[in-house]
Amino acid sequence: MKYLTPNKSNSQPKPESSPQKEPKKGGSDYLELLARWIVALISLPVIFISHIIAQFVTPGTPGYKLVGAIGFWIGTLLSTDSIWQVLFQGKPIFPWFETEWIGWLGWLQLPFNLLFWISFGISALVQVMEARTLRGKDPNQAKHEFEESKQYTLGSKPNGNIDLTVALWGDYKRAGMKERHTGGAIALFFWVLDITTTFVGRNPFRYTNPAAILGCFAYNCASMMAGEIGYNIWKLTK
Repeated sequence: MKYLTPNKSNSQPKPESSPQKEPKKGGSDYLELLARWIVALISLPVIFISHIIAQFVTPGTPGYKLVGAIGFWIGTLLSTDSIWQVLFQGKPIFPWFETEWIGWLGWLQLPFNLLFWISFGISALVQVMEARTLRGKDPNQAKHEFEESKQYTLGSKPNGNIDLTVALWGDYKRAGMKERHTGGAIALFFWVLDITTTFVGRNPFRYTNPAAILGCFAYNCASMMAGEIGYNIWKLTK
């Protein structure tokens, strides 16, 4: 009978590995560390400012929402000036391209004037309706409405039936078109109102200097579009 003998090579304890010594840092390593700290201290203000700017240009951030809200309210206030002049015969709120304006004392009295707040409300409504026109439908919403409309199959026009049947068939065929046409007419009304009040309140063609005409025309366009752009930016954050 053979007996198995233990393997001596396995039974012997393994020598413990000696701990590795960490290399000592030389003078160049300390200089590199010092240079990194100096660069970090110098770039700290730039990094801080870049993070602040990112809050105002990145969609979804509080700063981005603030920019949209400020743009909407400033644009609404600029449009309010024209409505305030044309509909309520008030003095111009802003002095640009005007011979006279309400002045700083008049600004202090505006919050207590009911007609001013009515003008501001009309202006806000105009800006929102125009912004909806510029933005249009969301692609997902348009796709959903299109897919939903395809489930209704229109039969052929009835022949030999009473007029009521033909009339109801026409209503079925034109279902939803009345609301669509009405929405377009409402949007057109607000655009005409905004353009009329803007250019009647501040007519660029009353000047003779071409630079003044061009400047007043550009200001009118900017005052009309500022509210819509701000509302669209603010709407994208919701």
